[in-house]
Amino acid sequence: MKVTVDAGNSRIKARAWSGAVDAAGVPRPVGGLVTGGELPQILSAVDRWLRGLEEPFEAALISVGPSAARAELERLLRERAARLVQRPDPGLEVRCSVPERVGVDRLWAARGAVARAGRSAVVLDAGTALTVDAVVCDGEGGDAFLGGAIAPGPELGARALATWAARLPLVQPRPGVAALGRDTEEAILAGVGIGFRGSAAVLARAVAEEAGLLDAPLFLTGGARGFLAGSGDFHGPVEECEDLVHLGLLDRAFGPPTP
Repeated sequence: MKVTVDAGNSRIKARAWSGAVDAAGVPRPVGGLVTGGELPQILSAVDRWLRGLEEPFEAALISVGPSAARAELERLLRERAARLVQRPDPGLEVRCSVPERVGVDRLWAARGAVARAGRSAVVLDAGTALTVDAVVCDGEGGDAFLGGAIAPGPELGARALATWAARLPLVQPRPGVAALGRDTEEAILAGVGIGFRGSAAVLARAVAEEAGLLDAPLFLTGGARGFLAGSGDFHGPVEECEDLVHLGLLDRAFGPPTP
């Protein structure tokens, strides 16, 4: 069994893999954990989950969180796993002006898209922020991350309006609202929700066009992907993939799983 762990600033997402695949042949996790909070609570939740796995496992960890939290997670995984792959390399040439400043979550989502499609792709990661990135694949391991765009997500947009615009209330964005808001709250919901769809679609097409990837597949991941899935706003078909980062980590740390 393989375990992949993606540690963010305030949330940890883990997946367990045993070689199962879906109807399209894509690796399918057999278990998972999403937890957040203070570090002691996170470590306790991860430890309980790891202890509940029925098979010995190897683990791989990526982290964008504080170094102290990463060190504690590494210690816990070393204690519980038969082997820990620490800080694996996504295997992408980063063609950006300051490569070391590109977020590792963007690189691993791009790697997951390449692992899934076997070809160049455009990746939309919808969360607190929206990232739209281009990754090229030559089929012989010469894969490259070209860069992309970063924009506010729906919740961040709502918080910004409540903070910086006079007398606008804070709302909780949700998908599927009407564009024609009948009061201030509904108008904000329309702006941050439907406006998010519009910005995502325009950015996806513009990034794809500038990268020469208009015919490349589009992948959608992230916690706010429900605002975009099935919208029909994009220039091509969109494949929704909740565990895109984990697929990239699984592929690079362990290779394709086998039953």
